[in-house]
Amino acid sequence: MSNVRRRKYMRIPFLTIVVAASLLGCATQPAPENSYSKGVAAYKVKDYAGAREHWSKASEEGYVSALDNLGYLLYYGLGGEADQAQGIQLWRRAALLGHSEAQWHLGQAFEDGEGISQDIVEAYAWYRCAVANAEQAPEGKKVEGQIAEDARKSLTALLGKLTPDQFATAERLAKRYIEDYAKSSGA
Repeated sequence: MSNVRRRKYMRIPFLTIVVAASLLGCATQPAPENSYSKGVAAYKVKDYAGAREHWSKASEEGYVSALDNLGYLLYYGLGGEADQAQGIQLWRRAALLGHSEAQWHLGQAFEDGEGISQDIVEAYAWYRCAVANAEQAPEGKKVEGQIAEDARKSLTALLGKLTPDQFATAERLAKRYIEDYAKSSGA
């Protein structure tokens, strides 16, 4: 296993899929499980290999959160061999699609310099994008609130490492990323 420092925990946006009750008062029934929710279930019981398999399929089906989650498993070597480059590639895809947690993870990869060249300017820009994106989430999305808080902490810790010139460059880059990628998809 790589010497990458593991993050305390991973927040996984959980999808709640429910069939609407009819106006006549019929009981609701959960919708059939999909690849994404099967990955969530596998992750919860620490079946990381199973989560990899399900989230790989879900990412092919267009679940942006599956890109982020699969990237996490690959980056940290959970459920199989670590493949930091592939994990970063998945985070980048999800980040460009407006996924706030993937933006935060991508910032962490740039800050750590594991699997990618260390670049604290890029890290700063992605952290700022993650914060802006998560803050755009509808009121009551607890997961997005936690992502914003964690990205703010990462941003604060990084500030002291930037020179004034790096900070100016990072701010310009962050503004561009926020404009282009802060879409708060969360899905």
